[in-house]
Amino acid sequence: MSIEQLMGRYFRLQQELSIAYNARPWHSTRIDRLAGELAATEREIASQWPDDVIDDHMATATPGAGHPTTHHSIHGRASPWH
Repeated sequence: MSIEQLMGRYFRLQQELSIAYNARPWHSTRIDRLAGELAATEREIASQWPDDVIDDHMATATPGAGHPTTHHSIHGRASPWH
């Protein structure tokens, strides 16, 4: 799956998870499934970033500012970790 497809999947899952959390009563099985798929998608996205880009980005991150991609993009693509 391309990084663009993964990003689309990530944002779709994030939206679905938000909807699931806002629903009452909570459907724990659905929330757990979505959270698992979201985590797997995050790992796949991270595995596709070139190591040198991640290393450079980590070196310029502000300590204590959260995940180093919080307010930045990599290769002109918005970071999924907003």
